[in-house]
Amino acid sequence: MAWNITLGYPIGIVGILGLVLILAAWIPGTISTIKTKKVGMSKEFILLYLFGSLFLTIHSILLQDFVFLILNAGATFVASINLYYSLKYEKAKVKKSK
Repeated sequence: MAWNITLGYPIGIVGILGLVLILAAWIPGTISTIKTKKVGMSKEFILLYLFGSLFLTIHSILLQDFVFLILNAGATFVASINLYYSLKYEKAKVKKSK
């Protein structure tokens, strides 16, 4: 089974456009998290999003759908960054308050 890469067709362009817009929406928030070390989301949301996008990444691999693979792998990566900063700097806050 070949990978579903239809970049030269209208449906592929629509998929790539959606991919770019969704990932672009996450980038400013993630950059802000890295700079300020403050995460604007609950850990529960981040964990749900992380595992949801991880399972969708696996699903995309099994379907061999390139657009959804990149989208969900990117979402998993961004959620991982947010979870890392959430856990790391929450521990720092707890230590300071003691």
